[in-house]
Amino acid sequence: MRYLVILLWFCSLSLSADEVADCNDEGCITNPDFMFSLSLGYGQRSNPLYGGAELPLVVLPDFYYYAEYWFFDNGKLGLTKPLTPNWQLSLVSQLNPEKGYFQKWFSSNFTAFPFTSPLTPQASVVEKSAAAAANISQVNKRPTAVDLGIQLDWFKKSWHGQTIIWHDISNSYNGHHVSISLGKSWQHSTGWWQLNGRLFWKGAKLMDTYYGINQYEPFNIQHYQAKASWQPEISLQWRQPITERATLVGFLRYLYLDKAMTNSPLTRSDHITTWFFGVNYRFL
Repeated sequence: MRYLVILLWFCSLSLSADEVADCNDEGCITNPDFMFSLSLGYGQRSNPLYGGAELPLVVLPDFYYYAEYWFFDNGKLGLTKPLTPNWQLSLVSQLNPEKGYFQKWFSSNFTAFPFTSPLTPQASVVEKSAAAAANISQVNKRPTAVDLGIQLDWFKKSWHGQTIIWHDISNSYNGHHVSISLGKSWQHSTGWWQLNGRLFWKGAKLMDTYYGINQYEPFNIQHYQAKASWQPEISLQWRQPITERATLVGFLRYLYLDKAMTNSPLTRSDHITTWFFGVNYRFL
């Protein structure tokens, strides 16, 4: 009921909102706006779990639609309320992406990827004894969760800041997670670049549901109760137009995993890397 109240509140804000001056910065999207494109190339996302498959990136769809007060953007559905020309508040929902490490063809694995940077510290694979390790095929299936969040965006010329507070509304893990990010974009003779830093906080209930080992798992696996986790990420994106509709694109991402995750018997690595290089063609 409380989420219905929030939804109705946002609808009332939208219906009564005054017109806000258009944002001319590149990071802002003018309303309404619709885009569909496909990127064809090659890349890969590593999987930090024992038995988890690396995710090949060959065809990446990119789809969004922004109306005056609502939007759909690569798996994220939301209602938005402009506060000022530089601040925007949104109510958003999405499938929680954690299940994507357990199930290769999970839908969130094929929406837009956060971008990353090669300027990352050296990281090592976490070595565990056979007794302490657990393959994802040995444990119970992890749930598909639906998150509802409050998102605050800030735009200032070539800068974009964002904070999102998420809560599980599907009773799958009954917890919270938060992300805070700051990005900078710039134009260069080599193309358009964007560098982004992001910090994730994932609550203990979320972490324990996906990476914990409890009494309901097979008896021969070491039990583990996961704690809240802090996970910093750095990303870099590049674009270089070659025709009116075709663009060379590339991105790199590095996500660091702290001990709350690497101590899990399911986890074999302390980082996740994602990269892709190819050609994007915009149809609409």
